[in-house]
Amino acid sequence: MQLNKPYLIIDLDDNKIIFFVISYNKNKDYKLVKNIIIDSTGIQNGRIIDVTIVSQLIKKTISKIEDEIDYFFSHATIVINPNNINCLNVSGYKRLNGSQVSNENITYILNDIKKIIITNEDKYSLIHLFNSNFSLDSDNLESLPIGLFGEFYNQNMTFFLAKKNILKNIKLVFIHCGINIERILLKPFVEGINFLSKNQLNKNFTIIKFEKKRISISLFKNKSYIFSEDFDFGIDLIVKDIAKLCSLKFEEVEVLLKEINLKNVIGNINESYLDKKYFPTSPYRKIKHQLILDIISARVNELFEICYEKNSNLNYFKKNSNLIYINIENGDYFKNIQFVLEKKELNNLELVFNENFVESLTYASIGAAELIGKGWEKEAIPVIHPKKSIISSFFSRFFS
Repeated sequence: MQLNKPYLIIDLDDNKIIFFVISYNKNKDYKLVKNIIIDSTGIQNGRIIDVTIVSQLIKKTISKIEDEIDYFFSHATIVINPNNINCLNVSGYKRLNGSQVSNENITYILNDIKKIIITNEDKYSLIHLFNSNFSLDSDNLESLPIGLFGEFYNQNMTFFLAKKNILKNIKLVFIHCGINIERILLKPFVEGINFLSKNQLNKNFTIIKFEKKRISISLFKNKSYIFSEDFDFGIDLIVKDIAKLCSLKFEEVEVLLKEINLKNVIGNINESYLDKKYFPTSPYRKIKHQLILDIISARVNELFEICYEKNSNLNYFKKNSNLIYINIENGDYFKNIQFVLEKKELNNLELVFNENFVESLTYASIGAAELIGKGWEKEAIPVIHPKKSIISSFFSRFFS
């Protein structure tokens, strides 16, 4: 990254590819130079399934940007969002017996963890490593207690890994484009950075992202990304339920969900029915708006319970966290899903909804720009540095 020179961030997604060109000043603050969003093909579940198509799309768009700003790109940071990232929370410790915490103590802990990772996760590559907690003699600390005396030092870390074959295909795309990848970032992490920075938060929170065929959960504790989980179903289940129970076609349900705000309709009229215009091909029947709402409520409540409320994987992680950021990918469904969730009894949970869908397309890129310019206090390792081991890469960043 050079100051006052264009820098390229590319966000790869199933539906869109976002090209985010920025430049940094001497304070590492960025300004937007160019932002282009194109429809994507050849990407499925966050994975490259057609190298040729994706390469052509990216190469063509980069060439267009280069012509417009009169600058040649050779490097970029890539944001990815593959399904089922491997998330490992590991705790290491060192008995001090009254001595000081030293760099050597940290090395000992990390080497021990490294052996576990290499032995058991040989098909994965490390993307992010976070320091989720430091404690000295059971006292939780904000930073490494190097130089302090104590009896027992404990450090919790979270490793995020992606399958090597996923990363190989991504690298292959950019080799075809003549672009060297400086870093690969996980989308939930940089979206979390954007949410934290935008709202100036100091509390723990959870992001629940509803997509058409996928729901993802991301947990942040003390500004550290500590847990991630994906579910291979999404809000298209709502459309299927309505279509099945009301004998409508899938396309007809999509249109009515896009156009009808059930909160307003049901609030104004006690007994109201779908208009005939929502039956362009299906035989007209009297279908109450309340029935549509009941179907949506049943499915949304079920999805929320499976993914969050009754998810046993979250029992430990969601302690002391009551803020949930709801990000619904499809703005057409947003108003009705929000209505259902706001009516639900959530046991003191605070829900924050993303309501700006055009702007939200760039949230990950904005978070990535913040990370690249100023770093993130709880992230311990940059990737990719293939000539360094995990440990040497960790120390080059962590103790600089």
